[in-house]
Amino acid sequence: MKKTCLLVFMTTILCLTACGTDRKDEALENSSSILETETTTNIENNSDEMSSEMETAGSGENEQESLPKTEITFELTEQGKNFLTQMCIKLNDFNSQTTKDETFWRDFLFYSYTGVSEGIETDTVPRDDFDETVVKISLQEAEAYAKLVFGVDLPDTKPSFEDMEQGQTAFYYQDGYYYIGVSDYPDYEYTFADYEESGDSITVRYTIDFEGVSNVGTVCFDIVPEDNENGFIITSKSTEL
Repeated sequence: MKKTCLLVFMTTILCLTACGTDRKDEALENSSSILETETTTNIENNSDEMSSEMETAGSGENEQESLPKTEITFELTEQGKNFLTQMCIKLNDFNSQTTKDETFWRDFLFYSYTGVSEGIETDTVPRDDFDETVVKISLQEAEAYAKLVFGVDLPDTKPSFEDMEQGQTAFYYQDGYYYIGVSDYPDYEYTFADYEESGDSITVRYTIDFEGVSNVGTVCFDIVPEDNENGFIITSKSTEL
């Protein structure tokens, strides 16, 4: 009888142990399944978010690429055109091969100011056999003018009164001023035609009329953009008649 009760007791313990083990295994399996589900869900969610972010970034880049690019182009203003019209009259032909020596700068200053313009101070200078009317230009004004036209400094060009030849139209420097004899420009008329850009250089063309005859020739300037009141400097000028 005692053996029978012992066997029943042991059998009950083994069943309970087996049931407990099964429940633990079941619980572990359930926990593992839940963890795998959550991990998979998190990975999928993160993947979706990354895809969404990449699509948004890609969309933004495409939008930027599709936007029109703004190119800065040169504009020749009315002021610039009028200035070049004056240069047709006042400036000798030159190019990159021209030597800017003493003669070049004397001609530049003489032809720039020999024609009397409004607002320019004039004076009378006694000569051997006559009194000559001259324009009076300060050194500072001449320096600023050379810088505006060529973008370079005016060299030390200061001829004296005594250096002038007899009968020469006045051109000399004295006490901070250039004195330049008054004379007339040739009777040519210049009309703006067009301009075109080629790389860093811009070519500007003018037509020439003379004594009622149209298009007797052309003047071409090569200019480059510059931060000054005209928006450019002149690098060459050529005239064809």
